[in-house]
Amino acid sequence: MGDTGRLALAGGVMATALAAALAALLLAIAALLSVLRSGHCNAVKILWVVIVLVAPFLGSLAWFALGRRGIEHRTASR
Repeated sequence: MGDTGRLALAGGVMATALAAALAALLLAIAALLSVLRSGHCNAVKILWVVIVLVAPFLGSLAWFALGRRGIEHRTASR
């Protein structure tokens, strides 16, 4: 592979990494906004904000998978 091919490959890797980082940032921002707008009590909101800030990608996924359905949906179904 010549220098041009290596540069193109490096550019593609950098573009992919930048896109992934931007997607993770947008996911974390969306999760934080969702947490703050949720009907959970303030203590639960603070806990979720901390989780999202400490582990932005996994914390955001956890919020969307588990947190949004937490207390609000359980009490509404009774």
